[in-house]
Amino acid sequence: MNLKMRLKDEWRLGLSEGFDQGRAEGKAEGRDETMLSLIHTLQIQGQTQKQIVETLALMQKSSLAEAQRYYDQLTEAASGGEH
Repeated sequence: MNLKMRLKDEWRLGLSEGFDQGRAEGKAEGRDETMLSLIHTLQIQGQTQKQIVETLALMQKSSLAEAQRYYDQLTEAASGGEH
């Protein structure tokens, strides 16, 4: 395979990897926005932080500790780090 063909293949691979990474980041961003919206809705309904974290753990099929970290991360980012 000549150099030009190898460069073209590497370029295509780079584009593909970049696209996949961008799509994964977009999904994560969308999920975070949805979960933050859920948190706000549950807060408006009067649920406590503990109840909200339990709901997140159930939805994400994760531990309470993981859900708490996720809750903290989302709410801190939403408040501009003033938490």
